[in-house]
Amino acid sequence: MTPLPLTRAQGRVLSKIAEGSNTDETADELAIVPGTVSVQLISISRKLGVSGRAALVHAAYLTEQLSRPEHEAFDGEFTDTEIQTWRLVASGASAQLVADVCRISRDTARDRIRILRRRVDAANDPHLVTLGWRYGVVDDSLVDMASGVLIAVPVRG
Repeated sequence: MTPLPLTRAQGRVLSKIAEGSNTDETADELAIVPGTVSVQLISISRKLGVSGRAALVHAAYLTEQLSRPEHEAFDGEFTDTEIQTWRLVASGASAQLVADVCRISRDTARDRIRILRRRVDAANDPHLVTLGWRYGVVDDSLVDMASGVLIAVPVRG
């Protein structure tokens, strides 16, 4: 799927979400009301063909509608389990889907996500996706979203 382009206003909203801001913080920082943030996120979801804030951020990085974070080294290494969990979150997987894929309970899946967020100091799942791109754990090889949508990556020529 080749998503529709985001407007500048949508890009600003999604950029704040990618930085870890919640709805109220985003509204405050952009001098808009929280309802406008919610409406913009619904519109972005339709344009990108995915749902969930983490998936929106990942799809926007894939399609280069958000500037990709600069790569940085992380002080330490990530386990295969952390990488799998991270990539599932970026694809838009729910905690239940993470649990099903990893063959663990939903509570254990939630704990894994929470521990990973804490380890990399991510404010929330969309911010976790941004950090995944920054640390090279998530990249444009992850185009198959949990919803079944396949995101087209721009061809560089």
